[in-house]
Amino acid sequence: MSRVLGVAAAALFATVAVAQADDFDRLILRLNGHITGVGAVVDQSTMGDLDEFIGAADTGLLGSVILPLDGGGEIGGRVALDLDYSTHVDTFLNDAGRSDILEEAWLYWDSRLGRLQMGLMDGAADVLGVTPPTVSSGIHVDNPEVYLLAFPCQDPFCSSDPGQPGSLFNPNGMQLRSDVHGSDNFLKIMYVTPVFDGFRFAISYAPDGTRYLGELFGDDEINEQANIVDIAASYAGSIGALDVGVSVGYVFGENVNNTAVGFLGDLEDIGAAIKLGYREWTAGANYRRTNVAGGGPVVQGLFTANVFEDEFTDVWSFGLMYETGPWAASVNYITMTEELPFTPSEQKGTGLQFALGYTINEAFRITGGYQRYEFDRDFGFCGFGGCTDLDANVGYVETTFNF
Repeated sequence: MSRVLGVAAAALFATVAVAQADDFDRLILRLNGHITGVGAVVDQSTMGDLDEFIGAADTGLLGSVILPLDGGGEIGGRVALDLDYSTHVDTFLNDAGRSDILEEAWLYWDSRLGRLQMGLMDGAADVLGVTPPTVSSGIHVDNPEVYLLAFPCQDPFCSSDPGQPGSLFNPNGMQLRSDVHGSDNFLKIMYVTPVFDGFRFAISYAPDGTRYLGELFGDDEINEQANIVDIAASYAGSIGALDVGVSVGYVFGENVNNTAVGFLGDLEDIGAAIKLGYREWTAGANYRRTNVAGGGPVVQGLFTANVFEDEFTDVWSFGLMYETGPWAASVNYITMTEELPFTPSEQKGTGLQFALGYTINEAFRITGGYQRYEFDRDFGFCGFGGCTDLDANVGYVETTFNF
C-alpha cells in the first residue's frame, strides 16, 4: 500500500503540473494564518520556581494552491507551518508536546464524487470531529495550542522531551485532549464523501507511523504502529430552531514490530461528540477512549512505546458558550482517567476554564480568562522522573490576529 501511496502522489503532482500548463491564468494562490499572543500569571502548587508572569506565542502560516477544473471541482495543495514559543521553558514547545514546525503538507482533488487527499495531515476521525465550543482561540484546557504548565529544570535530569523536567507538565504522558487523533500528523491518504443531507463520511490510511517519505519504504521501527486506519462520520443540520452537530470516529492500527506481545498492543482510539446551538447559546460534549497512554501522540521505540494492551485512557470534555454582539463567554471542563501499566494505580487529570472575549473586527479578538488544573496519581511523588501531582491556577489575556 505504501507503494500505491507514492504512485498516487506522483500521479497527482503530474496532474497539477499538466493543468497548470494549460490553465495557469486560473491558478489561485492564498496565504493566510494567525498570530496568538498570551500573557499569563501561573501559580503551581509544587512548582514554585515557575510561579511567574509568562509570555507565549502561537503562530500559524497556511499556504494554498488551488486550480479550478473544467466541469467543476478543483485540484491543489496546502502547507501549514506552526511555530510556538514560551518564555518559561528553554524550548519552543508549548502546544502540549509537539515541536514540528511543518504541521501539514498535502495535495487534494475535489470533485462531485468527494475529496481525495494525500500527504502529511490529520486523520479522518480528527478532521470530521466536532469540538466543544470555547471563546479562546489558542489557550484551551482541551487540546491547547498554548499550554503553560512546566517542570522546574534541575540537572542532571533536564530534557526537552515532553513530560520530562524542563518541559511540559504531562505526567505519564497525560495530555488533556478529547479529539480522536490516534493517526496524528502521519503521511496518509484520505477520502471524504460529499455531504448527503447533512451527513459526511471519511476514511484514511497511514501505511507507517511516520512523517517522512523516505521512511515509508524502510524497515519497521521497534514497536512502530503501522497500517493505521481512520473511519469517521459527521452530521451537521437543524431540527427546528436547534442547530445540531454530531461526529463519531474510530482509529485502529498494528504494532508491526512488537517487542512485548501481550503488554504492548495495537492502536485503538475511539470517540464521539455532539454540539447543540440555540439562539445565542452553544453547548457541546465529547467522549474518547484510547489505549495510547495519557491520550497524547503515539510514541514508538524499545523503552518509550506508549500503546498498551488493555490499558485505557478515558476522556470527557464539555463546553458551554454564550454570544451576544461582539461579546462571548464560555466555560469548559475536561476530565481524564489513565490506567497505568505495571501498577493498579491510575493517573487523573482535570482542567476547568472560564473565558470572556470581545471581537474588535473579523480579524482581531481579545480574550481574558482563568484556568484551573489538577493532576493526581495514587502514590504520586516528586522524585526521579519528576512529579505526578500538581494543582495549578492560570490567569491570562490572549490576543488573536487572523490574516
